[in-house]
Amino acid sequence: MKRIHFIILLILVVAVSGCINSGNGSINQLVPEINDHIKKGDSYFNESAIAANSFKLDEALSKCELAASEYRSARDLASEALGYARNGADPIIVNYLEILVSELDAKINATIELKNAIQMLSINETENGNSNIEMANSYMRTAKELESERMEIVKKNPEKFS
Repeated sequence: MKRIHFIILLILVVAVSGCINSGNGSINQLVPEINDHIKKGDSYFNESAIAANSFKLDEALSKCELAASEYRSARDLASEALGYARNGADPIIVNYLEILVSELDAKINATIELKNAIQMLSINETENGNSNIEMANSYMRTAKELESERMEIVKKNPEKFS
């Protein structure tokens, strides 16, 4: 009877350790995809802002929508990774991913404000458009601050991010 309990306990330990490792593996698989979406989103956002400044509003709106799509994809994947991290109980990784999700929320909000600005400019509502641009810039500054916080976590814990 003790032998059966030992075997069951051994199976449970192996299963639990497999779940923890699979969570880390899943996070590691998601990270390159998250980074790719962020890079594309940043590129589209910048292209949108440049086009808006040149009053190429159709192009600006199109690039803005692409940026929003990329940021939402990155946020969805980052939220998934955060779920895996919370199951793994590593507070440093959890904190890093929480900040990443907040950063992506700020970028999504910046994109929404930029889109609103473009729409306002297209109907010659310059004052409202400029107000939306200020909000977009504010959200992007917040995103940059959050990115700096993430990089500080990496700098202080290089063994967890290699």
